Amino acid sequence: MNLYVYFKFIVADHPLVSKCIRDMHDQLAHEFPGLVCELLKRPLPDQDGKETWMEVYSGAVTNTSDFNERLAELALKSELPQPRRNEVFIPIE
Repeated sequence: MNLYVYFKFIVADHPLVSKCIRDMHDQLAHEFPGLVCELLKRPLPDQDGKETWMEVYSGAVTNTSDFNERLAELALKSELPQPRRNEVFIPIE
């Protein structure tokens, strides 16, 4: 299972948001061994000057409520842009 979390924010906030997410990824990887974290963004800002970023989490741990609760807790604690939209995708068999 893969968890995709996307959100928008003003381009000028890029350095701060990037640091907060990378710190959060380090913390999550420490707490949830085997977790793989990625950070992506759309190539261009939208018409309002906002970037869309996406966090991608993969590994068996992403299907647990403990992981989802901790992710939400750290995102709030890190003051990451809100709202954050979560999407879950599973492999096609």
